[in-house]
Amino acid sequence: MLIENHDEYEAAAARANALSDAPEGSEAAEELAELVAALREWDARREPASEGQEHNPSPSTNQRPDDLPFSGLPRNLGRE
Repeated sequence: MLIENHDEYEAAAARANALSDAPEGSEAAEELAELVAALREWDARREPASEGQEHNPSPSTNQRPDDLPFSGLPRNLGRE
């Protein structure tokens, strides 16, 4: 199963929700597994790659809570 647009995604999500308590080994459980795989594949195609910049909790700064209060290498402390 390949989800090709947002309407199909919504329909698949609604159907998966309806089948969420299907007993293991049943045809409904098999359909649920197919739907979940298709939904995950859709999400994977749409989510940005995990590589790149980290989330910065203080926008417009380069500081994060684990940053040191000074910049530079240890021998360069106090130098500009």
